Amino acid sequence: MGDKDASADASDKKNAIFFDRIQAETIKKELRVHKLYDRYMLSPHVKSKLVVTNKPQSMSLAVDEIEDDEYCRFEAKAKLTPREKFAVPATSSQVCGWDAQVLFRTTDPRFYRPRVECEITKCWNQGVAKEEKGAAAKK
Repeated sequence: MGDKDASADASDKKNAIFFDRIQAETIKKELRVHKLYDRYMLSPHVKSKLVVTNKPQSMSLAVDEIEDDEYCRFEAKAKLTPREKFAVPATSSQVCGWDAQVLFRTTDPRFYRPRVECEITKCWNQGVAKEEKGAAAKK
């Protein structure tokens, strides 16, 4: 019985060493292709709310704002629609509706049906609006 326990312990140690080697090799492979991204810039949403204060001992009240040209170009590009940014659709979701154009005139009476209210609908809408105002006043 002692021999079986000793062989089991030895095989467990071999398995642990084997798995450690596999993990070390995996980490080496990952680090080979890993690149550190070190170019940072502020998000457009953060820049509009960002407040930079002066030093506590500073007596000047002048605000020195420095415009970053690279950031301004980035912000202008971010505001464009996908159609203005790319020549062709970048994703499969953009394929749907990429070349969408109005197929018919909205003034054509065959296709354009504006919403029309009759007297009953107008009275009903006024009653609903009064009920909503009463419910809002009770809260």
